[in-house]
Amino acid sequence: MMMSLNVLIVDDDPIFVMMHKLKVKMSSIADNPQIHHNGKSALESIVGNKEDDASFLIFLDINMPVMNGWDLLNALQVSPISDKVFVALVTSSVDKMDKERASRYPQVIGFYEKALNVETCIEIKTNPAIAHFFVDNSTIN
Repeated sequence: MMMSLNVLIVDDDPIFVMMHKLKVKMSSIADNPQIHHNGKSALESIVGNKEDDASFLIFLDINMPVMNGWDLLNALQVSPISDKVFVALVTSSVDKMDKERASRYPQVIGFYEKALNVETCIEIKTNPAIAHFFVDNSTIN
């Protein structure tokens, strides 16, 4: 049985959501990623998932209403499945402090500038923390 990787795009901007969903599909990360417009909705989805072998790849924006990216990362730290969550921060922030802050979270596997492109998505797929989820997809075009 293959481990499942649930892919979430968490961003409050509908244009970026549409663009990121397209790039995630084009790079074969996920055919139908979950879309959440704030961290609270994403957190509820992750915590509410009852699959024992589920892992999560989150394309996370920082600045959002209700619950921002930092608040979601803080909530994930104390979650029992924190070791099954991988976060690619995708932000328009160019603040070096944000990048430095992101590096303190074990779930963060990368810090990327908006908007995602296919090359960045492919780079994310090869990240050692999650590459094993995509090994079987190498023969799919």
